[in-house]
Amino acid sequence: MRLASADGAWLDLRVLRRQAVEVRAVELDRADWAQTWLLVRGEVRTADGRGWVFREPCLTPWEGNQLGSWLRAVAERPGGLLGTGLLAADPTLSWVLDDARGDRRLLRVHLTGPAAWTDPVTAEQVGGGVPLDVTVGTLLGAAEEWLADIAASG
Repeated sequence: MRLASADGAWLDLRVLRRQAVEVRAVELDRADWAQTWLLVRGEVRTADGRGWVFREPCLTPWEGNQLGSWLRAVAERPGGLLGTGLLAADPTLSWVLDDARGDRRLLRVHLTGPAAWTDPVTAEQVGGGVPLDVTVGTLLGAAEEWLADIAASG
């Protein structure tokens, strides 16, 4: 899905595949378990021209579906969602609805850890929010595309 902002910023997220991660129990009386993650490729461009790409298993399939539903709800019924957001178990990628006026929505996408912008001078990862001023139609289209990506991933 691609969310293009009125100020020139944009975010493009694609589900590459599902990835199983096995976790070994530390205690002897607990079973090992596996978790399935969505391997997401993201490409970001900020309004000030910074751009970067990340590839990270940062959402479970359930959280991925929740994101699609949240985007749809933000587009259709934003009233109760103002100031609230969506935070995944892995906080690499989180979302907040900052404002809703007419057919426009102001979202802030927070990118941290491996998904954050890396300063080319210091090589430090600088996390933060990327504001996106998008139309309701853009959000609805992105939600449908995102949910189709998840379904196609298996």
